[in-house]
Amino acid sequence: MTSSELESNILRMLDGELPADEIVLLEAELLENGDALSTYRKLARLHSTLETRYQARSFIGKADVIPIKTVMIIERKRQVKMALGAAAAIILLAAVILALIRVPQPSLAGFRVTEDSVFTLTHANSDGGVEMEGQILAKGSRLRLQEGMMEGVFKSGVLMVAEAPCDLRVIAEGKIALGEGTVWFEVPEEAVGFTVETPEITVVDLGTTFGIFSSKADPDEVHVTRGAVEVTSRVGDGPTQTLREGEARRVEESGDLSKIATAADKFSKTLPSDDGLVGRWEFESQSGGITGDSSGNGHSGRLEGGAGIVADAKRGNSLKLSGLGSDEDGVDINSVREIPILLNHRGVTLAAWIKRNPDASAGGKYSYVIGLGEGGDHPIASIGISDSNGCVTGFIEGDGGSDQVEVVGDTAVVDGVWTHIAITFDRVKNRAITYVNGVPDGLPTDISIVGDGVLNWNYASIGRMVGNRGTDARHFGGLIDDARIYNRPLSPKEIADLAQ
Repeated sequence: MTSSELESNILRMLDGELPADEIVLLEAELLENGDALSTYRKLARLHSTLETRYQARSFIGKADVIPIKTVMIIERKRQVKMALGAAAAIILLAAVILALIRVPQPSLAGFRVTEDSVFTLTHANSDGGVEMEGQILAKGSRLRLQEGMMEGVFKSGVLMVAEAPCDLRVIAEGKIALGEGTVWFEVPEEAVGFTVETPEITVVDLGTTFGIFSSKADPDEVHVTRGAVEVTSRVGDGPTQTLREGEARRVEESGDLSKIATAADKFSKTLPSDDGLVGRWEFESQSGGITGDSSGNGHSGRLEGGAGIVADAKRGNSLKLSGLGSDEDGVDINSVREIPILLNHRGVTLAAWIKRNPDASAGGKYSYVIGLGEGGDHPIASIGISDSNGCVTGFIEGDGGSDQVEVVGDTAVVDGVWTHIAITFDRVKNRAITYVNGVPDGLPTDISIVGDGVLNWNYASIGRMVGNRGTDARHFGGLIDDARIYNRPLSPKEIADLAQ
């Protein structure tokens, strides 16, 4: 409810004129909204003071006999105040208990920012604004972006791209409050009804893409480029209008919504110069046992055990691994730590060219090509080849060891032949797909049971099992080239392009 509605309902309740069903709604608002509770306290104190003075002036020097109706009214108001006082005490006690317990809110979205970004992230359940663990948004989260840009993806599939200065707060799973900012939204059909509330307008999505401009100095604007939205002016008794593709509105001082030209180029739809590539190892050369990362992110790999770089007639220089656990072959890429929200945000893609040895040294039950995470009760993501059927196989796991999902393709990879393999873990659509030579391999696998977790990679390797070495490890035997990690699920076309 608006501030004026809140104040009106509080005063009506203090006067005993608010219906019981509206009292329930008001109490819920006071419980969830600290600003509303503060407003209630101020109005209650003012109401009590004014009534005391009025009663004193009304009865001093008047007749000795007080009308019974007046006595009943005073008594009723006294009882209401006592009830409200008890309710307020319960609300305050509940707030204190919740603050002490600090029950974590479930993650509703993950976000990432550009390198030049400066931001603060706080949670409603923290004391004085304690930073949250990882770049995630939950109910009550507040993100203030002072510099740079941010991209956020809700689990409902809603995408938002914001430019600084921006101040937004998550009200609920399908609603945010935007204090200020230039923000672009893409809302899928399954998330219709997603709501954005600014100081001057409320925008309810009807299945669309739209941009909102909210500033402390200028009137708020909404621009629709696809689908439709319902926009309501919050200034005075402003109107509600339905806007469709190609329409835009600005809020006037009177509260009216005036027509303006749609300016889609006013909003950024993606983060600049970012295709999500985190690391790329082409194994063209090595110096002192270090092979470079051509993604430009500086994640060089360290060759370990008997790993080496050799020339291949088709692929040029490539990584050679024996596949024997006793050799402890592999490439340590532990420096890859720049995606702490890998499982919370959009997802991940793992891809590589491989040529497996056509003998027992090709690997064990499951030979890893790329393995990320430390396993056990910590997040992991991996890709490899299963010896049981020779198909592309991957694993994804959240914070708990019981929420692991194995993703297996249908097509056996031919040993001794260069083959491009890939796997995409999509955390928005909650599905994983394997690829062989750029073609989707089998049906998507549901990964919705996998919980969120911060992917702090204590172990990140190419060519061996995550976190293990030696005879018990599951080493890959053969050649690997152009291994890649992306912090998002690539599209089928993008995977096909990698396989060319």
